[in-house]
Amino acid sequence: MSELRVNRLAEQIKKEITYVLSTKVKNHDLGFVTVTEVALTGDYSQAKVFYTVLGGEREKEKTKEAFKKIKGFVKSEVAKKIKIRKFPELIFQYDTTAEYALHIESLIASVSKKDKDEE
Repeated sequence: MSELRVNRLAEQIKKEITYVLSTKVKNHDLGFVTVTEVALTGDYSQAKVFYTVLGGEREKEKTKEAFKKIKGFVKSEVAKKIKIRKFPELIFQYDTTAEYALHIESLIASVSKKDKDEE
């Protein structure tokens, strides 16, 4: 039951962070960001916010720095919407799963191409 509640709260936090980033944040260094997942600890003390950003390494770095600047604002805006006793600390972390998926996909494609070439 507790794990279900943690997951539900994490999903609600993700939804509210996405809303705040798209409507209330005016930081132009943020880039085109997508919040992919929020992982909340069982005691609600920390919430890791995983995100991706469109662009290369330069955009990733600019977005990382922008999140450092706006972390407090985002936390306060989301805490206004979600009423819990102590709102968790937000930790923004770049999500590398999409890059891994593309790498695996390219490996599979190269193996498939070699198999076809050998036939």
